[in-house]
Amino acid sequence: MRVFVTGGTGFVGSHVVEHLLEAGHSPVCLVRKSSDTKHLEELGVELCEGSMSKPAALADTLAGVEAVLHIAGIIKARTYDEFFAVNGAACGELAAVAAKANPDLKRFVLVSSVAAQGPGEGNRGRSAGREPEPVSQYGKSKLAGERSVREFCGDLPLTIVRPPIVYGPRDYGMLDVFKMASYGLAPVYGKGAGYLSVVHVDDLARAIVACIEQEHPSGSVFTVDDGKAYSWLELTKAIAGAFGKRPLTLKLPPVAFKIAANLSEGYGRVVGKAMIFGRDKCLEMGQESWVCGHEEISAVLGWSPQITLEEGAAETARWYRENRWI
Repeated sequence: MRVFVTGGTGFVGSHVVEHLLEAGHSPVCLVRKSSDTKHLEELGVELCEGSMSKPAALADTLAGVEAVLHIAGIIKARTYDEFFAVNGAACGELAAVAAKANPDLKRFVLVSSVAAQGPGEGNRGRSAGREPEPVSQYGKSKLAGERSVREFCGDLPLTIVRPPIVYGPRDYGMLDVFKMASYGLAPVYGKGAGYLSVVHVDDLARAIVACIEQEHPSGSVFTVDDGKAYSWLELTKAIAGAFGKRPLTLKLPPVAFKIAANLSEGYGRVVGKAMIFGRDKCLEMGQESWVCGHEEISAVLGWSPQITLEEGAAETARWYRENRWI
């Protein structure tokens, strides 16, 4: 199957491209002029130079594929308008072009986030029928993206995938957590009792590829995780264990995170740069639960996680060290 992929130069996207190739598919990766395409070139995949800011220019390419995997997005921005432009409006614009250019498209998959559905309660996943209640600007922009592509649900076989925290080789997002763990330190928000789900990037990639390989209803929404709910204390302990450490847990009061968030944003304003840690991220960290589960995708597509946190953390720690990121 010829598959159009956005975000192929990113962390999740690059792993998805690898899994597409392993499954015998032919990825066509959207890249900007400024993109670092070294990894994709080494894989020998087809590159399509263009931009999500000009989706109409992608019509000819979209007309020649059988599926679209829209993975591109941003996890940091200076304003909600910046978040919405990329994570929200651009999704619908791409879906509109795809629907018009390729009426026979077999599947359009949007990779969203559990931040779009909002937090849950305790160590159980948020109920599937509950209305989304995102608490962060990032989550609200992701939900806007979902709603913008849903407008084409009747024209495109649509699937939305909502992953929780994703980790694995080549990931910058969890790098600081692994760095702290390598020193035997585990700072946690408050008492560290909040619950969350995680998923290894290879398990997520398999789930995304499964969405284009198996028939299922248009409009399906799937969450994915590794099958367990973790407290922040359990998560940091497992990551530190990957370095052979017994972590010193630093239970920092919420006010400390709020001060750090404001300082980070202030620095970002001075240098004109979006910071990954700010009040938005702090707000997410303060929620009781980000547990999501994977029951629906298992029932519909037969997908199940294969990589435990202990196995995945050990592999990720090893990769960071071998590539001198830590």
